[in-house]
Amino acid sequence: MPELTQASGSSFMRWKIGALIVGTLLLVGLVLSTAYAALPYALGGVARLVPISLEDKLGSMVLAGLVREHRPCENPELTAMMQAIATRLSAAMDASPYRFDIQVLRSPQVNAMAAPGGHIAVFSGLVDRMDNPEQVAAVLAHEMQHVVQRHSVKGILRALGIQTFLTIVVGDPGVLGDLAGNLGVLHFMRSDEESADDAAIQVLMRAGIAPVEMQKAFENLAKSGGGESGSALSYLSTHPPLADRIERVRQASMEWQGQARPIGVSMPRTCLP
Repeated sequence: MPELTQASGSSFMRWKIGALIVGTLLLVGLVLSTAYAALPYALGGVARLVPISLEDKLGSMVLAGLVREHRPCENPELTAMMQAIATRLSAAMDASPYRFDIQVLRSPQVNAMAAPGGHIAVFSGLVDRMDNPEQVAAVLAHEMQHVVQRHSVKGILRALGIQTFLTIVVGDPGVLGDLAGNLGVLHFMRSDEESADDAAIQVLMRAGIAPVEMQKAFENLAKSGGGESGSALSYLSTHPPLADRIERVRQASMEWQGQARPIGVSMPRTCLP
């Protein structure tokens, strides 16, 4: 009888330990999931505390890292087109402290990147997929919204971690520049991408650019790369599903009653030899 009692006690103890382990794992999972859900809000709060001057310095460092890998396109007509687009879009946006610096880099990659502080890199491979300046403007409107909404800062915070980011900023900003310059492409959260799309559509309409140009830009990207699985379309791999984006823009196009105003510049060759 004592042996039976001892065996029962041992079994109960094993059950108790097992329950404790399971409970601990569930608690850890709950804490981690809660922290992950709260991460965008924490990052957004920290991003808003970053001074614009530091954003500009950080963005310059990021862009310098890209320029070291890809030569800028030297084409006065291309530069003029980008300036005309930036001027038209900036005039249609709410007042902000950002001045946009847009550079086209010589690369077959179909990609664009919004760095903090208003620095935007567009790879020539993406421009080559567009039919007109208005479609280029549609892509730039999206990237400019990443800057204005500080998604670029949040992307770097997410990549480095808040503590590491702040430690490097206080200790040695140059080190942060080296790290940021090697990030390649900042991966934004889907909610940030959708927010940038929605705001870009509104900017395009206020700028007198038909939202259907954004739809056509997305369709050109899909056709040129064989859909989202196309190896060349790294731009699409960092953004929400293209079919969803096309549908959202199509709805806006149907509702728009405005008058389209051409940007007024020709579509140049991307890069001169």
